[in-house]
Amino acid sequence: METATVPAAQAPVAVAGDRPEERAEACSLLRAAGFPVREAADGESLVRLLAPDAPAQPGAVIILAACEAEGDHWLEQLARTGLRGRLPVVLVTGGSIPPERIAQWDPSEFLLRPLQPEELALRVRAALARNSQRAERRGKTEALRGRTRRISEAIRGSHDPLAMSRNVIAGLGEVFGVEHSWILTFGDERVPEQALGWSADGIRGTAPALAEEAARPLAARLWEDATVLTVPDHRDPALAPSCHPLAESAARDGLRSSLIVPLGHGASAFGLLWLGTDAPRTWTPLEASLVQHVAGNLAHGLVQGQLITAQRQVLERLRDLDRAKNEFVATVNHELRTPLSSIIGYLDLIIDDGEGRLPEETSRMLQVVARNAHRLHQLVEDVLMLSRSDAQQIRQSIEKFDLNTVLRSVVATMAPAAAAGDLRLRLEDPEPVQVEGDRAQLEQVFTNIISNAVKFTPSGGSVTVTLSSTAGDGVERACVRVADSGIGIPEDEVPKLYQRFFRGSNATAAAIQGTGLGLAIVQDLVHQHGGELLVDSRLGEGTTVSVELPVQR
Repeated sequence: METATVPAAQAPVAVAGDRPEERAEACSLLRAAGFPVREAADGESLVRLLAPDAPAQPGAVIILAACEAEGDHWLEQLARTGLRGRLPVVLVTGGSIPPERIAQWDPSEFLLRPLQPEELALRVRAALARNSQRAERRGKTEALRGRTRRISEAIRGSHDPLAMSRNVIAGLGEVFGVEHSWILTFGDERVPEQALGWSADGIRGTAPALAEEAARPLAARLWEDATVLTVPDHRDPALAPSCHPLAESAARDGLRSSLIVPLGHGASAFGLLWLGTDAPRTWTPLEASLVQHVAGNLAHGLVQGQLITAQRQVLERLRDLDRAKNEFVATVNHELRTPLSSIIGYLDLIIDDGEGRLPEETSRMLQVVARNAHRLHQLVEDVLMLSRSDAQQIRQSIEKFDLNTVLRSVVATMAPAAAAGDLRLRLEDPEPVQVEGDRAQLEQVFTNIISNAVKFTPSGGSVTVTLSSTAGDGVERACVRVADSGIGIPEDEVPKLYQRFFRGSNATAAAIQGTGLGLAIVQDLVHQHGGELLVDSRLGEGTTVSVELPVQR
């Protein structure tokens, strides 16, 4: 709460004291001098007079204290209001109170009895005037702090180093009323190199005349000492520091006064912030402190901006590489698919000539070629699928169908492979479950899962497929579980199964063929249908893969 800055002749004055006759005398003298007076006979009345919601708050307080106890009492009451030290206090005492005690109370003015009318009025007016000046200075200081705070906010609102520097030199130039300001950064891995100037007529792309070989050691010294350099007058040898390059630079730029702050981060400086005027100027500690604070924010912003710019460049480069990779994969896959399709087609024609004219050894070798051609063709299809997924180019043809029919088709397709491996593959009597999705993609999902189960289950084992529907959280879901009695997966490797090209260590050791892409594709397709893929496996005991799909999209 600031005291009222009203003319001295109209400022209300509170008179507080324990003795009624002394209060009456002081009130009479003050009224005669033109002061409105408020009288406080006790501590509670003084507190009420000074309350924020009081009808007329006093601009000063006169305390009449005949002894130390009375002085302590009234000053304690004043402290209750929160205005001690901000409201001028005129202390009136006799000669019995020790000077040391009066110094502890620290009044704005001090008088001894008997009161003299002219002296009392003069002391009150002086106390009010000084307090008004202090309030004005506090207001200017707060305004200055607020304006520099807005410069710091502008720094935090941008990641562009050039924009931050422009805001700072223009903002500081206007706030502190200087004719020139500069930012000079030397450029390293932390910040970009900059040489940017501002004058009263706007931004200009120039640096101070100080050469870099002189600016670097100056910045290093100021940064190491954690201080700023203020020069009231470059032409006065008594006021200017003994730095010939600085004096020469100031003369070339036409400067009379300078404030120079280092810019740095960590253990070393990387630049300077320089304010200059065309006339001599005494820089206050507050001005130096505020500029130093803004310089610290600017240095942090420049470092962060450089990091963010570098990260954006890396990210854009990665995006370019990713796009190039997708285009390359699509091109290569296209170039592989065409000859592979031709090879497989002709192999099928040769093997299935229907006349038995191929020698048995030749037929067996062609069968091996055909199997590997089909494997290579499947690998190409898998890689192409992942590439399309990364590029978000997978399209879905949504329809409503019975998931049971899809599972029956997949199980029928995998039955010969299961029989060849002496496995029991069965679909437990499922109930019809209608779902909305892409039939072909879901058929691929369950083909991959059941194929893996058959592949990783030793002879004599079993693979069981179940279908059920559940309802939870108001959402009906179809749940498909494929359980096998196969080799299982080490527990610590289960989370890695969804990674592309990852294969379990036991599968690799057993030389079981595969690319490690199947579950990655399955998971991607399941997620695109809004579902969840879960794998539960125990080494040597088998694996259960569960797919939960929402019935409605």
